[in-house]
Amino acid sequence: MGSYLVIARKWRPQVFEELAGQEHVTRTLQNAIATNRLAHAFLFAGPRGVGKTSAARILAKAVNCRQGPIQKPCNQCESCKEIAEGNSIDVLEIDGASNTGVDNVRELRENVRYLPSKSRYKIYIIDEVHMLSTSAFNALLKTLEEPPPHVLFIFATTEPHKIPLTILSRCQRFDFKRIPVTVIFERLREITIAEGVKIADDALMLICREAEGSMRDAQSLLDQAISYGGEEVKREDVLTLLGIADRKILFDLSGAIFRKEVKGCLSLVDELYKLGYDLGQFCRDFLSHFRNLLVVKLEGGESPVLNIPEDEVKLLVEQAAGVSFEDLHRLFQMLLKGEELMARTPFPKVILEMTVVEMARLASLLPMEEILSRIEQLEATLSRRGPSAEGGSTGSKQEKKDDESRGKQMPAEEASETSPAPVGGEVGEEALRQWEEFLTFVRGENPVLASFLIQGHLVRLDDACLEIGFAKGSFALDRCSERDTLHSVEEIARRHFKQEVQVKIQSTNLSKEAKKTARTSAHDGETDLVRHLKKEAVGNPVIQEAVEIFQGRIVEVKVKEGS
Repeated sequence: MGSYLVIARKWRPQVFEELAGQEHVTRTLQNAIATNRLAHAFLFAGPRGVGKTSAARILAKAVNCRQGPIQKPCNQCESCKEIAEGNSIDVLEIDGASNTGVDNVRELRENVRYLPSKSRYKIYIIDEVHMLSTSAFNALLKTLEEPPPHVLFIFATTEPHKIPLTILSRCQRFDFKRIPVTVIFERLREITIAEGVKIADDALMLICREAEGSMRDAQSLLDQAISYGGEEVKREDVLTLLGIADRKILFDLSGAIFRKEVKGCLSLVDELYKLGYDLGQFCRDFLSHFRNLLVVKLEGGESPVLNIPEDEVKLLVEQAAGVSFEDLHRLFQMLLKGEELMARTPFPKVILEMTVVEMARLASLLPMEEILSRIEQLEATLSRRGPSAEGGSTGSKQEKKDDESRGKQMPAEEASETSPAPVGGEVGEEALRQWEEFLTFVRGENPVLASFLIQGHLVRLDDACLEIGFAKGSFALDRCSERDTLHSVEEIARRHFKQEVQVKIQSTNLSKEAKKTARTSAHDGETDLVRHLKKEAVGNPVIQEAVEIFQGRIVEVKVKEGS
């Protein structure tokens, strides 16, 4: 019984034309061979399984072929066969991970001096070159910069950022790309036909998508699927083998989220769990699904970045049509956070359940066009009414008149509940109005002083005296009791009231008086000015119009400190 040769080795590319998905590399190398412009050192960088080592072997065959240097090696001469089989004495493949030390590089430097035994070039292919130590790289520098004319270096790596810049600058760099799903699909279809294996297109597409751009991974998965399903591989076989969820579940779950069906979302997650699927992998597939929805929403079903079958594209277009881009983006962000949590928790099912529930309960945002339309409507309404400042002023004056008339008609019992009753008697509504006007005047004259006064409350105001109460032990009490500050208050009061006014500052226990007589009111000790400003803001016609247009409500009014 002979040894079995796996598909990845049996179908390894033997010429540049067979190197799938890397045309930018193969064309450059073939032109360099044709024009005799070969560099002495190459760096092949890219993800795993995309053809870096295969390209290095094909290049080695092309320059050492008996008919060469030639763009397409014959694969029939002794040199080509030896290189393909990996036993050429002039083409040395070195594993960088196993030969990391400076001694290995010193040995290489010694051997470089000798001419090739029977080939045109002595070629060193160093795989995973980034694994070499710093001292090994330093030992290689001089040889790499000025090698003998009969030597070529070809480095391959998946992590080029780990290679010192001094090495990179001495090499011609070629970046290998991930292979598109469609290219992998065509290659695998070719292999299955040659191998006499029947496999459905949707099952083959599952393998291609799972390979994530790696041809070698795709060929290895195909090998495994053939071993599992025999000569006829079904979609169910691939799903079971890979432990991934059917694509239908992705659409079912996203549909349940869009319809706000929390119960349906939980049922689908529970079904996945019972079937034994890897929930972490499913979450990553679900992220990819939402990414595809976003792409379809932006570019339509003809987008070149969609590598999925046509029947899935139609379903994506149908689902994306009923959801706004903003909502899709927010759902994607929530799912991304859930995936990050799942990677760190021993309870992935719980995290996935809570994530999809949160997504299903997410309130939709208004489309930007509708918001702009409502803003334009508001602007048009305001322009018909005239300047907003004039409206606000008129509204506030009318409001004050209404407040005064209500205050005069208010029963004595009600007035005693709403008006402050400082020690020595009640403060009338007219006195409170004058106090608020005085505070507004102070804000315009001395904002810093106003920031202290608004922390107090009116105790008494008549023609000759203004008495202000502050909480006992407060900083505002200490500051306003100072001689200079008191003098400033009296000077401003004289200008405002247009007569001499004596200002008195007193200490009050607000916590007790708030319950009995002081005007600290129902708003957690708000001062008179703060209440007045909030009332004025709520009554502003611009604010009222905005509330009506946006169909909202005022939740809270905040007064900026010092205003």
